[in-house]
Amino acid sequence: MDFSGPQKAEFNNVQSLNQAFLNSLRTPSEAIGLRQAFSPKLRPMVEGLTDLQARRLSEAPFLLLSLREQDDGYWSALFADDPNGDLFALASSDGRDRHLAAAALGFLWQLAQHNPYAVRLISGATIKWCDRLANCTLLRLLKRTADRTDLLRPRLSDNFEFWRKLLGPGLSSEPGIRAAAHLSALQSMLTIDRAAQYRDVRAAACKIQPPAFRVAEKPGRS
Repeated sequence: MDFSGPQKAEFNNVQSLNQAFLNSLRTPSEAIGLRQAFSPKLRPMVEGLTDLQARRLSEAPFLLLSLREQDDGYWSALFADDPNGDLFALASSDGRDRHLAAAALGFLWQLAQHNPYAVRLISGATIKWCDRLANCTLLRLLKRTADRTDLLRPRLSDNFEFWRKLLGPGLSSEPGIRAAAHLSALQSMLTIDRAAQYRDVRAAACKIQPPAFRVAEKPGRS
């Protein structure tokens, strides 16, 4: 696997997607469902972001939106659905959010083709998720996700400290403080995801029954 990080052009795409996502999140009436994912204390802070604060927060070096990259069950079920689904089927969710999800998927799909490590850094994705994207055509990917109303989510929306950091020092007018908060949040994202994967592996290992060993009898014994 290529272990080179994202390039400047890719970070530009991350910032652009973050800006669009934050604009959607703070729209008074159109993003109520997305804001409900946050704790009650965070919802007014998200909705009340100013244009300047949204631009500052969009500079975070990872995607603030999530495509459920860690949810293997969700993606396995999604790809097991009827392959004849309509690519242009209408969904009940806001069109802007569906277009944003498609744009984010297209960006990560393209990046997964040549640098899955960068995908993991900016989205916390698993190796399996990166492989799934890399081994799928873009048309098939968009067809599978076109009518999903439950794909796009705020990243780690149930983690109060993660977002308190982003909505606090992550909005600072001091570039150094702001960058430090963003990097700290990135580290938290990667650490939390890796810890969860480790716990899953450890739990699975505990269920494995070790083989029974028997000392070989010495020759000549009856």
